[in-house]
Amino acid sequence: MGRKQTIDRGALLDAAERVVLREGAGQLTMEAVAAEAGVSKGGVLYAFPSKDALIDALFSRVFASMDAIAEEFIARMGDSGENWAKAHVLASRDAETLITERSVALIANFMRSPEYRKGAREYYAGILGRLDLTTLSGRKARLALLACEGAMLLRGFDFHPISAEDWKAIHDDIQAILLD
Repeated sequence: MGRKQTIDRGALLDAAERVVLREGAGQLTMEAVAAEAGVSKGGVLYAFPSKDALIDALFSRVFASMDAIAEEFIARMGDSGENWAKAHVLASRDAETLITERSVALIANFMRSPEYRKGAREYYAGILGRLDLTTLSGRKARLALLACEGAMLLRGFDFHPISAEDWKAIHDDIQAILLD
């Protein structure tokens, strides 16, 4: 009797990312992911019953990496709208360059389709919706979040080179000027 085969969902998501980043979102198929991961199409379908499920998992992983850092901060500082914005700025600051570039590239590839923008809209609505925009601190937190996301896009799309030292300084400035 053979041992039970296990499918590594993370490895399949890595393979899907490589396909998207190399060939574009239009070339993402279950067959392409299977070939990239070195498994059968059935193995991919076992882990992700549809292409939409695969894409949802890709987005969930992108947002989860930021949320993990943010939630650690929230646990220490408390659950307020301003703290969520602060946590997002800190999560962005602490994200590795590769994570930022991969996230931006993945999002850009899928954002052409309204159905895939939904998850991103819900993610940001969850953060921005917590802010009390009738207060100065709420408006500053919104501005901090938008500045942080702008810096991430400039860095991720390589529109402007930002060294690791400058990346940290930018986020420290956002925090000191807008969030402290």
